[in-house]
Amino acid sequence: MGELSGESFTYPSWVQALSGQKICILTFGCTYNEGDSDRLRQILTRVGSLFVEDPQDADAVILNTCIVIEKTERKMIRLLKDMEGQEIWVTGCLPGARAAILTEFPNVRVLSPDSIHAVDLDHNVAPSGPITVVQIGSGCLGHCTYCITRHARGHIKSNPIEEILSQIRAAVLGGAVEIRLTGQDLSAYGYDWGTPSLHILLQAIGEIEGTFFVRLGMMNPATLLPIIHEVADALDNDHFFSFVHLPVQSGSDHVLNRMGREYDHSTYLMLVDILRKKNPEISIATDLIVGFAAESEDEFKETCDLLVTLQPDGINVTRYSFRPGSTAPRVGELPDRIRKDRSRELIRIGYGILKEKKSALVGKTGEVVITEKLREGTVMGRTRSYTGIVIAEDLPVGSRHLAEFTGERTHYLTGRVVRSLL
Repeated sequence: MGELSGESFTYPSWVQALSGQKICILTFGCTYNEGDSDRLRQILTRVGSLFVEDPQDADAVILNTCIVIEKTERKMIRLLKDMEGQEIWVTGCLPGARAAILTEFPNVRVLSPDSIHAVDLDHNVAPSGPITVVQIGSGCLGHCTYCITRHARGHIKSNPIEEILSQIRAAVLGGAVEIRLTGQDLSAYGYDWGTPSLHILLQAIGEIEGTFFVRLGMMNPATLLPIIHEVADALDNDHFFSFVHLPVQSGSDHVLNRMGREYDHSTYLMLVDILRKKNPEISIATDLIVGFAAESEDEFKETCDLLVTLQPDGINVTRYSFRPGSTAPRVGELPDRIRKDRSRELIRIGYGILKEKKSALVGKTGEVVITEKLREGTVMGRTRSYTGIVIAEDLPVGSRHLAEFTGERTHYLTGRVVRSLL
């Protein structure tokens, strides 16, 4: 394999092949994939590549794939067919988890996520912009029977703490207001070293100087359990949004056992209770899989009941689809009609909760930090609890304001500035 050298870096052959070209990167799926795409831009910018939005304007297209459910996998296949005849590089989870699909596309070239991370970068330099994704590690400890992402990402591999801190410092110097910590399971950080270490990382981040706010990515209740008190304490710091993404997946212990989730619903609620007692304003976002394997009516009702008990601040409902390569049981699989009906019912309950909680905030005021410009004359602000506030004013990113919340839109609020703060 050829190599291209530049500055203090030695680049592998895939970088050489893409150097100096017009590149279109299409990114799908999770925040971690967004981080990989950011890393690709940093690497390829150093070797003279330019970036375009339209695949038709590109010399080469990098497709950063997601195959977490069947629907997204079909979309990836459709895109590959639509772009036949172009130079296409495929990265993300598809090559590692569903490599057989690529045999139908012999001209497609594979760019493994590991090869992206094998290229050394200067962690004291970060892309400029108001929002920066910082990856703290890849992989997980889980054995979820429905999941094939773990086949693509493997066992937990934690990034060194100082490397992460350097990236955050550089991002803040580059104008970042919001730092999004991401991984397949944040609370598994450090398990590969023999010691759960997320709270240690969070404590170190909390000591960084500057005005910035950190949003934590997804955590598995099973890996969070041993360090829940330490993490709750570490989040009690002005640098962190009071927000946790903690997927429960089901309210039925029988279903959770079949999923291989390694906790029960009462443990999940205990974790949430600890977080809320430490910070009553914290937002809890959760994920639910509906219609898993032979989910019974009673098991589905347990999930509905848990949702009402939990009263989440954010919810994502996924209709279960079997993934080839997973170890999920196939006996008793439910018809799509039943899965659709149950998905609609969970969304009805969940969105009803969100609407009620958002409506209770209308007419009140709160502090908001502006994190991004949505379009000309409209910005997105975030409360300390990470509630999105859309304000129809041209406000500087990073500015802080006291805002009145004027309306609810289920997933966010609208607002107006009462006065500007420091």
